[in-house]
Amino acid sequence: MTGRHKKFLNPEEAVTEIVKDLSSSEPDQVKLFADVYVFLTGGKTWPGRHKESSDFTEQISIWYQTDRNQKKVFYNWHRFRELLAGAFLKAKLGTTDIAKIYSRVMWVNSYSGTNERGEDGIWVETEMEKFKCVQCGNCCLNLNDAICTTADREDLIRWEKEGRWDILDWVSFLLEDDRTLADLWISPRTGEEVTRCPWLRKLPKKDKYKCRIHNTKPAHCKKYPKSKKHALTTGCKGF
Repeated sequence: MTGRHKKFLNPEEAVTEIVKDLSSSEPDQVKLFADVYVFLTGGKTWPGRHKESSDFTEQISIWYQTDRNQKKVFYNWHRFRELLAGAFLKAKLGTTDIAKIYSRVMWVNSYSGTNERGEDGIWVETEMEKFKCVQCGNCCLNLNDAICTTADREDLIRWEKEGRWDILDWVSFLLEDDRTLADLWISPRTGEEVTRCPWLRKLPKKDKYKCRIHNTKPAHCKKYPKSKKHALTTGCKGF
């Protein structure tokens, strides 16, 4: 790939990516959520803990207060997506402010602009042109990023057409909200999720790995990493 890789997002798409990225319980992400939420709503936030009366478990997230005269409230990270989406809706930000927030959250440069059709939005310099897979195997040796990942319908159809029943043996089908999900990778022997990809093999006498199903691997794997931040926060050595 030559030159800078850019993508255009309309305001709704940009906000969706921001909200999705900040829906996490990681300490750095919680702090970032707090900063963005205060920017959108005013008030103040600080890290905190709160014991649930129902089961006495301790939740770690943030306390929020609109001003000194109002009672503080505790926001569990499970509500982050809902809270941020609502805050963006009320704030009615212009593309310049959305671009600033996007840059801070996603660790890339972005700026307000228009696309070839003259539509307003933001341009994002993804930096994905710098990415090169070094076959370190990290994404496959540590499947934290892929836990609870489901195979696309196209993956399942392709594997069936190819007669790859060996791959399908590692897929678990379950019904959720009237939808059939195909979870990856589930051990056919134990029925549990594995922490290392079953298709990963180490190259002889090299500190490199290869995928045994590279030409037909799932869409989730083909799209990894989804962004520069995604790579850096999941241990990818490709940047």
